[in-house]
Amino acid sequence: MTAPRIERRLAAILAMDVAGYSQLMGADELGTLNGLKAHRRERIDPEIARHNGRIVTIAGDGLMVEFASVVDAVACAVAIQRAMVGFNANVAEARRIVLRIGINVGDIIIDGGDIFGDGVNVAARLETLCEPGGVCISRSANDQVRDRLSISFADLGEQTVKNIARAVGVFGLSADDIAALPAHVLPQSALVGGGRLSGRSSRRWVVVAGVVAVFALAGAAGWWLVGAGARPAVVAAVPVLPARPAALDRRGSLIVLPFEGGAGRISRDIGERVAADYGWPVVPAAARYQGRPPEPRTIGREQNVHFVLTGSAAEQDGRLRVAASLFETQEGREVWSLTFDRAAARDTAGDVVATVALDVHQAMIDAEVARARRERPAALDTTDYYLAAIESAVLPLTRVNLAARIGLLDQAIALDPANAVALSLAARLRVVQVLNEWSVDREGDLAFAGRTVDRLLEGRGRDVYLLRTKAYVLRAQGNLEQALAVNRRVLEISPNLADTQREIGVILHGQGKFAESLASFQDAKRSGDSDFVLDAQTATALLATGRWAEAVVVARAAIAESPARALDWPLLVVIAAESASGMPAEARADLDRYLAGTPAIRTLADVRKDRYLAGTPNLLEGLQRAGMPEG
Repeated sequence: MTAPRIERRLAAILAMDVAGYSQLMGADELGTLNGLKAHRRERIDPEIARHNGRIVTIAGDGLMVEFASVVDAVACAVAIQRAMVGFNANVAEARRIVLRIGINVGDIIIDGGDIFGDGVNVAARLETLCEPGGVCISRSANDQVRDRLSISFADLGEQTVKNIARAVGVFGLSADDIAALPAHVLPQSALVGGGRLSGRSSRRWVVVAGVVAVFALAGAAGWWLVGAGARPAVVAAVPVLPARPAALDRRGSLIVLPFEGGAGRISRDIGERVAADYGWPVVPAAARYQGRPPEPRTIGREQNVHFVLTGSAAEQDGRLRVAASLFETQEGREVWSLTFDRAAARDTAGDVVATVALDVHQAMIDAEVARARRERPAALDTTDYYLAAIESAVLPLTRVNLAARIGLLDQAIALDPANAVALSLAARLRVVQVLNEWSVDREGDLAFAGRTVDRLLEGRGRDVYLLRTKAYVLRAQGNLEQALAVNRRVLEISPNLADTQREIGVILHGQGKFAESLASFQDAKRSGDSDFVLDAQTATALLATGRWAEAVVVARAAIAESPARALDWPLLVVIAAESASGMPAEARADLDRYLAGTPAIRTLADVRKDRYLAGTPNLLEGLQRAGMPEG
């Protein structure tokens, strides 16, 4: 018998229900049901999508939602409760639908589309403790948001809850607290289409950031972004103090213990990959740890490392099964784990090694940032600031996150003006800020980015990262031909770099070279790139070249893959392609479903405002034929 695969991950879980639901149903069953549906459609589900949540369970009046970021979960909860307050102001008290929301961060077990475990159970119990109209969060959730949002939750102490053996630290935000929040501290919605970060998708954030930036150049305002009226969260300022001495810097230091089972090379390859790709100090595993249960704190003291990676790997019955866990050695707690069970093929082990190495890299960053904030919040050094700028919490591309990351990098540079890593990332993020039209000083940001990357390229003319940043600068300046030339220079150095093949495709599309653009997107796919944005780009190029049926198939794949399951862009491609290919009934039905939601683009006039969409052949004509309103 093969043991079933168990997948675990850390997640933020939001549990929501209606206060007094039974009484409301008893008084007006049909009115309550219709009211709840309207709240879901107009206030609840749109906020969940904007904050990258995934609805896991719907049960009567209750929802269970998973988020990759607790900041997104809290921002979503506050936005929903504010919207409910505004709506209920004009509703008789006896008929008001009032929500209770609980949020926890913890380890969950994934089984198909369902989630289980204490992380889920605690969220459900917090919801029952919450006052109507408020939000209750666990201590672990509060620890993660208190320095990132200017919203203070009241400490409600340790609470004993049903079916949870330990007492739970509870923090609450009352309905009155939420109603009284000034607009300037309200969290901003994230991009639609962010979603949770799995092992492979986490590495895509950098890719998606670049792609969104490209499309913002092509379009006037980047219609998939949060509107200008969105209210930004306030990121707490961290004092800039002199860097502490770091003669022996063990941040990110790791020992990879030999994995149990018959595939011991996996652990060796992971250690080498972490050291080679990410530059972390990896200590060779000592023979005395072979075959004995690892005790992270002991190993940490003996080897002077901050992290221990352990696990098992075995090939059996044509399958490769790998389980890995990362422990920080100060407290001996697990900070990351993952389980694989895949058909063994020629490249399966390599894929597993690459994925584990990437996830371990990010988990160590997050743990080191938490450690620095815990141990020496008033004495962060340049490395602390740089790591905070690439922490998971600020990776999803939003206006607030981008500003926070640039601010952290500026503090790293202030402490060490020669910090090339911080300088190069600060240059790139400033260009992304310009391309998304989020910059308050466009010329200043472009001047900084151009000056910085040119200086860093001196003597390093083959540095792919810097060359790609240079191409970003040129694109932001409107010099597409030179941007194209620099990207092609990158491919000469690294021929199969999928991200650059994708970027070339975007530029060619903007130049009206649609067949060449399609070929570049397909090259990116063949080079191993794969996400919902690339499928949306490919579908748009297929539409532009008149390949209707293929455009529909690829656009629907993009919609299915997108974390929010509600991406306007490929939906418009589907409608236009169906209309152009002689499927008027299907196009009209899809348009009706599209307009019944909450899309950012609702009319042909909206489409014309975006240069990228308006410049895509067959799109406007197909949408017009399907019956999209003129404006």
